[in-house]
Amino acid sequence: MEGPTLVLSDAEKLCAFARFCDPGGKIWNLIALTDDPEARALVIWEAMHCPAGRLVLHDKKTRKEIEDPLEPSIGIVEDPAIGCSGPLWVQGSIPIESADGKRYETRNRVTICRCGASDNMPFCNGSHASMKFNDGFIK
Repeated sequence: MEGPTLVLSDAEKLCAFARFCDPGGKIWNLIALTDDPEARALVIWEAMHCPAGRLVLHDKKTRKEIEDPLEPSIGIVEDPAIGCSGPLWVQGSIPIESADGKRYETRNRVTICRCGASDNMPFCNGSHASMKFNDGFIK
């Protein structure tokens, strides 16, 4: 999607349903307003907080990707607002390899399914939300 100053790439199949793309207005609506510095900053914030890397921005003028390098880390996404547990959150371009040796594209941000219901294994597709997956730590 092209806005006045930013281009948004959306790999929807990687969506982890973390909803960081929504808090200030849905990023898909805000992209059209990126000639406003506040809207542009919000779009960048929302995209950069997408744990799955579904949303990637490029500067329209330079075509350079807007992506802060992240330190390698692995965390867990928990969503107490909807009462469910989410995926593993892998940051910092940690290589992902399956048990049978298949290597996946190395990305700065990615989420790995924990609930077992994703149709995009090993990546999360947000299925945990509809099935209310709970790892026992969400009360």
